[in-house]
Amino acid sequence: MSLPLSGLFDTSQLPRLAPDPVTVTVARTVSPGLEAQYLRWADQVVATLRTVHGCLGAGVLHPGPDGGEHQIVFRFVDGIQLRKWERSSERAALMELAQDFVLTERIQRTVGVDAWFELSTRAEPKRSLWHRIATDVAWVYPVGVLSSVFIAPRIARLSMELRVVISTVLITAVMRLAVGPLRSRLRARRTL
Repeated sequence: MSLPLSGLFDTSQLPRLAPDPVTVTVARTVSPGLEAQYLRWADQVVATLRTVHGCLGAGVLHPGPDGGEHQIVFRFVDGIQLRKWERSSERAALMELAQDFVLTERIQRTVGVDAWFELSTRAEPKRSLWHRIATDVAWVYPVGVLSSVFIAPRIARLSMELRVVISTVLITAVMRLAVGPLRSRLRARRTL
């Protein structure tokens, strides 16, 4: 027997909510010393989720060696199936079991994250060291030429150390403030 959907439900949100898969991440802090109990419970939650209609998958993420939050990540085909799970008696029973060892819980729902997993296919291919050096030289060369034509004559009477410092500062500033952002914009346009 499944429980009917209850509470306020704005049907105008259905087209935005329902058609895309929904990924849910639930981060929990566990009472010290009760981690083993939590892990058994988390395995039970994942096993139950994997049998629920509309669930695309579920898994447990463990905290790092320095501690932190335990996480359960699961995905449903759409917001309607997720809502049914959230209102189910199976979930309610599991959540009741967790009250003894879960201190805090933080839930994040993300709709339509398919693009995250496709980004690697649009990433710029790895280039060899020599190719990267040649590309960097191609970007720095015009700045160096312009510096030699316009700046060098104006600082020619200064000591060599001072000329090198001024030239280095100016070329670095132009590369950082103008050329770097331009390269980033061009790279983004090429990969999107």
